[in-house]
Amino acid sequence: MDPPHGFPRKRKHVPDDVQDIELAVVDDCQQVPNIPRYSSKRPRLRRPDHPTRLIKKGHSPARPPPIDRLGNDIEDHGIVSKAAPGPLTGSLLHLRRPPIITIDSSAALDLPVPIDVAMARVPSTYPYVSRNTLKELDLDVILRSPQLRHDLMFDNGLQFRPTCGRRKRQHSEAYWSALIRETESGCTCFSVGKHGIPLTTPACVCSEIPTPPLQPIIGYSPVLQVMTFRMPSRIRPLLSEFLEVLLLVIQPLQSVSGMYVNPDSFKTQMEEHSTQANYIRSIIDPALIEQEIRHDNFDLSSLLCAIGSLLKGHCAPMRDNAVEEMVRAAETCKPGGRGTKADGVNALRTCLDILELMKLDIANHQLQSLRLSLSRSSAVYELQNFREKFPTCPSTRQWLKASLASLSSCTSPIPHPLLPENIDFHNIGHNRQIYLSTLRGVTDLVFYSPEATGHFKSPTQVADYPETFYLDKARLRSLSKELADIVLSYMLILLFRQLLNSSAWENMPSRHPKVDDATLLKMKNELLVINSARLGHAILYASPHSAEGSKCADFKENVVLHIAKRAQEFRRPILDGSPSFASAVLSSFNSPATTPPASPTSEEESSFSYSSSPSSPSSPIPLSLYNLSSPPDTRIVNVARRWVLENIHIASPLCSVIYDRLHEVVFAGVVALAYPGRQYTTGQLFSSAIESYGPLRQGGQLNTIPLSAGMEPLADEIRTLTDKIARIVIMHLNVYLPIYELNGFLGA
Repeated sequence: MDPPHGFPRKRKHVPDDVQDIELAVVDDCQQVPNIPRYSSKRPRLRRPDHPTRLIKKGHSPARPPPIDRLGNDIEDHGIVSKAAPGPLTGSLLHLRRPPIITIDSSAALDLPVPIDVAMARVPSTYPYVSRNTLKELDLDVILRSPQLRHDLMFDNGLQFRPTCGRRKRQHSEAYWSALIRETESGCTCFSVGKHGIPLTTPACVCSEIPTPPLQPIIGYSPVLQVMTFRMPSRIRPLLSEFLEVLLLVIQPLQSVSGMYVNPDSFKTQMEEHSTQANYIRSIIDPALIEQEIRHDNFDLSSLLCAIGSLLKGHCAPMRDNAVEEMVRAAETCKPGGRGTKADGVNALRTCLDILELMKLDIANHQLQSLRLSLSRSSAVYELQNFREKFPTCPSTRQWLKASLASLSSCTSPIPHPLLPENIDFHNIGHNRQIYLSTLRGVTDLVFYSPEATGHFKSPTQVADYPETFYLDKARLRSLSKELADIVLSYMLILLFRQLLNSSAWENMPSRHPKVDDATLLKMKNELLVINSARLGHAILYASPHSAEGSKCADFKENVVLHIAKRAQEFRRPILDGSPSFASAVLSSFNSPATTPPASPTSEEESSFSYSSSPSSPSSPIPLSLYNLSSPPDTRIVNVARRWVLENIHIASPLCSVIYDRLHEVVFAGVVALAYPGRQYTTGQLFSSAIESYGPLRQGGQLNTIPLSAGMEPLADEIRTLTDKIARIVIMHLNVYLPIYELNGFLGA
C-alpha cells in the first residue's frame, strides 16, 4: 500500500552496528577482479567469524586516526569493478599487510596453497648481491666471528669464495627473469598454480592495477585456481642497491682505518676514494634513472663505461678481462644499437657479479694481512667468548672426569718414542694428568662419537659434545666419518685374506702364494676407488630399510663381487689357460700400489701437510686381458656375502675389536705428537707450530706410529687421522687448558 501523499516512503531501519560491519569488511577485504572473468555476478564478501561489538543507537563508531598518504591521488582512488555496478573494492594501498582477495563466498579463504608458501615462490624484490649479503665480508664482522677465527687456525689457505648452490642459482635466475619482464613490458605479476608451482606465463592483472603497488597485492581466481601476485617494482631497489654496493667496494678503507691502522697513513687514498664516491653519486640517481627507463630514454652504455674505467683502478689484474667484457656488452645497448633490454639487464647483472668478486678479493686480502695477528690473539679471544657464552660447562666436566678415570684404571704405561721408560700415568703431576686425559678424551670423541650413543660400550662415551668443543663439532664429525672409512677398508682387506684361505677352494686348482704388502696395498687402493663416495659411516650405521641402506646394499654387492673376483684371480691365475693373462694378473698385484684419486677435502683438511710413502703409479690390467666370460665362483661369492652380512655393521663383535685396536694405535700416535705440550724453555704450547702451521714433530724426529698386525696397508690413512686429531688437541689445549687446570674444576 502506497503511503499518503506528502509523506516520504518508509525506509527499513538498519542498526548502526550493522553499517559498521559492512564498512569494516569492505576495508579489510581488498579485491582484484578474477582472472579471467566468466560471470558478471557481483563478488560477495566474507564476513568475519568473530562477534562484533554492539554500538548504541545514536552514537557513531570511533574512527581510526588518519594515516599518511603514499603515492598520488590517482593511485589512492581504488578500482571500480567492471563486471557490474556495485561498491568500490577498496583502496589498493594497504599499508599494514598484503590484502587477501576472495571472489566467491564458496571459495572465501579456501586457497589451494597457503599464502606464506606461495609467497616463498615469488622472486625477491631485491638483488641477491646487496649490502646485506656483502655485510658478512666486512672486516668488522670477520673479526667478531669466533668460528671463522677458529677455522683460520686449522686452514692456512682459508679464503672466501662465492657460493653457487642450486637453490641460489634458481632464486637468482627467477629474480633476473622477473626484472627483464618488467623492463620489457612493465609487468610485475607472478602466478602460482593450485599445486604451488609457478606458472611460466603469469595471469597478468596489470590492466586492473596499472601502477605497481608499494606492497604485494594478491588475487585469486577460483575458476583457474591461480593465485596472482602484483609485486612492487624491482627497478628502484636494484638501482639503490647497485649504488650502495659500488660505494662499498670503492671505499674499502672505511672499516679498517680506525681500528687496525694509523688513519694518517691512508689519508691520501681515502681522500681519493671519497672524491670517486662523490662522482659515483653524481652519475647514479636511482629516481631519475627509473623515470628514464620507463620512458625508454636511459643510456646504460655510458653509465657502465664510466663505472668500468673506475673499477679497473680498484680491481685485481685478473678481473680486468671481466670488466672489459661487461663494458663491451653494455656498448651494444647504446641508443640505436642492436642490444635489447634483456642484454642491458644482463650487463648490469655482470657488473654486480664483478663487484661481488671484488669484495671477496678485498676480504681475502685483509684476512691474509691480519692472519699472523689473529693467530696470536685467537686463544685469548676464544676463551673470552666462551666464558660469555657458557657460564657453566657440566658436559665438559663429565667428559674430562671419564677420561681421567679411564687412564687411572690402566695399569700399563703409555708408550712414547721420546721417553725410554714410557709414561707412568700414576707417577706424574696433576696438571700432566689433566693434559693426557684431554688427549684421551679427544681421541674418544672421534672413536666413540656422542651421536653414536648405544652402539658402543665405552665408559668414556658421553651423551653430547663438551661445551668447549662447540667450535669443533663439525670437525670431529668429519674425523669420525674418516675413521669409519678406515674401519671399512680394514674389514674388506680382512675379507680378501680370508677368501684366499677359504675351504671353498678345496675342489678347485689352487696355489698358495704368500700375500705380500704390495698385494694388500693394491687391493686397498682399488677399494678406495670403489668407495670414492666415502660410504664407510653410512654402511656401518645405516638402517637396512632406509633409502641410504639400499644404496649401501648396492655398494656391498659390488665390493663382494670385486673381492671374490680378485681372490679367484690370485688363486688361479692360469685358470683360462692364457699366459699373458696370468702374467698380467701377477704383475698387477706385485707392482707398486697405485694412488687412488684424491677425494674432495674440506677447507679444514687442506691445511694439513701429510707425508706418505713414495710409490710409483702403475696402470691397471687392460680389460682385454680379463676373462669376462668367467664370473666369480658362486661358492666364494656366497661365502663373501655371508661374511659381509654378519660382520660389516657397527654392532658386530669384529667391528668392536677393530675399533679398539685402532683406538690404541691412534691414541699412542696422538701422545707421541702432542706430549709434552709445553716447550721447556718458553713454556708455551707449540707456539711455533700454531702460528706457522708447521708439522707436529717432536725434536725433529719423524712421526713413527707402531701399528698392529694387518694395519700396514692403512698406515698412511692412520697417520693422517692421528695428525689431525693431534692438531685439534693442541689448538684446544692452547685455549682451554687454564680452565681444566683450575683447582676444583673436576670436583665441582
